[in-house]
Amino acid sequence: MTVSPYKENTWMPDQSFPINVFAVTGIGLHWHDHIEWVYVKEGKIRIQIDAAYEQLNKGELAFVNSKQLHSAAKLSPDTELICIVFNEALVRGSGLDITELNYFMPYLHQPMRWPSLMRQSDPYIEEMNDAFSRLLEEFERKDAGYELLVKAELLRIFGLYFRYAQKEAAVSTARVQKAHDLTRLLHTLRERYNETISISEAARMVSLSPNHFCRIFKQVTGKTFIEYIHMIRVQEAERLLLDTDTPITTIGELVGFSNMTYFGRVFKKIKNTTPSDIRRKSI
Repeated sequence: MTVSPYKENTWMPDQSFPINVFAVTGIGLHWHDHIEWVYVKEGKIRIQIDAAYEQLNKGELAFVNSKQLHSAAKLSPDTELICIVFNEALVRGSGLDITELNYFMPYLHQPMRWPSLMRQSDPYIEEMNDAFSRLLEEFERKDAGYELLVKAELLRIFGLYFRYAQKEAAVSTARVQKAHDLTRLLHTLRERYNETISISEAARMVSLSPNHFCRIFKQVTGKTFIEYIHMIRVQEAERLLLDTDTPITTIGELVGFSNMTYFGRVFKKIKNTTPSDIRRKSI
């Protein structure tokens, strides 16, 4: 079972057409199961995508893949961002379409092959910004057939993005290797939260020394490796306490704690209450 530190359950107004648009001035650290495109309408931001931090200015774009940790802090008071969040099902084919094999599968399953940012000086940026404007207009007006036109603009943006990505593949690869992507590691931790994974083992997963790994991990998540593991385990323990009748001692063991006193201490530190108190609330 996957648990969800920093996970955002993005609201979709129509589950049969899974896309939403948000106008914001900043983005708190989170991840979700959708694809997100961030457009800087005004001002400038410092954007984080996994362990990479970059400045984006007016008219520039960021592409965030599913399950990538990301945030954005405004660097000027006039900052305005447009975030388009959509599920991959909206643009993917049935499996018989050549675009599925050539484009969407490589992007979704090997995200670091593709660049995360597009600058004002990059090719196709004006065409992509025009497509963004048309998409937003259709989404806001919701005239008859708007779904088709929104999807058409999404595909147009993807097409221009993939065209750009192929030209920049060598540069992107060098930049990504330097950035130390933690996406797969964070996903592994969410899947294997109840197992014992040492700092050394985690560091090997991302080809870093343990000391360097600890610095990068704290920079990305805002927590130490141990704090992050504890947060995952406590979050899952709270869910089990509220949703099941499983004994508290068994829950502690299920989420990875071998010592129940330590489990109680960690739980209270993170939740500011005890497992017993949480269980009583569920009755």
